[in-house]
Amino acid sequence: MSEGPGHVGPSRPVLVTRPAGRGDGLVTLLAQHGVVVEHRPLTRLLPVRGPEVDLARERLAAGQYSHLVLTSRTAVEAFCLAESPSADSAGSTGSTGSTGSPGAPALPASLGVPPHTQVVAVGEGTAAALAAIGIRADVVAAGSGAALVEAMPVASSTPTSRVLFPASGAASPTVPEGLRSKGYRVDQVTVYRPEPVDLPEASAQALRTGGYSAMVLTSPMIARRAAAIGIHPSTAILTIGDPTSEAVREAGLRVTLQAEEPTDAALAAVVVRALDLGP
Repeated sequence: MSEGPGHVGPSRPVLVTRPAGRGDGLVTLLAQHGVVVEHRPLTRLLPVRGPEVDLARERLAAGQYSHLVLTSRTAVEAFCLAESPSADSAGSTGSTGSTGSPGAPALPASLGVPPHTQVVAVGEGTAAALAAIGIRADVVAAGSGAALVEAMPVASSTPTSRVLFPASGAASPTVPEGLRSKGYRVDQVTVYRPEPVDLPEASAQALRTGGYSAMVLTSPMIARRAAAIGIHPSTAILTIGDPTSEAVREAGLRVTLQAEEPTDAALAAVVVRALDLGP
């Protein structure tokens, strides 16, 4: 998808706004193309611990769900690798400190996914995160919430068609609403929350005055925060998917390019294209 100019020139750095602990892959890919990158997170991801999460894990282990639906690597880490209920997790962000990623995990087997429960991943990245902890995704959708809903069959008429959806506190309603429209009972539980992070003043000023050739936006919340700071018209706006692009447009801005899928490789491809660095 392209709405703005396709060539912005590589003379200025690219601003990557992914949360801490989530930008390294994209930064590495861009560096391989010779792109100068500044990684300045606009949000951080904080895991949620508490009785609701513990109860969801217990119900899953007890076989009460026909499907476990996961729509991000962060949801995998925050739920599948959640600390045991006895852990002292009040206010804790784990051993990763400022990254906001969940910390020292329990053994993956402690999640207790029953054999009859199908594990559904939104895309290949989420499926890979599951595989890394020994959980196989039975269904891998095409990378968006809408694609995940499409990949799920209409629910059976039995009361066992029940979905557990561990998600962000800022999750789009696309998945739960779509699955309910297909007849599923959906239990949504918040397992992490995005929290705003301020840009350093020098970076904010550069964003407003054209100091960046492009910026990468990877969530509606990040898009809204960037728009509130102010984005110079010469800066290409590159997005990870439809919800983020919609947030950009709602803020009165134009999307230069949208990634074909929500992966680091696809994001790197649109940066390269926008900077006209391709072969």
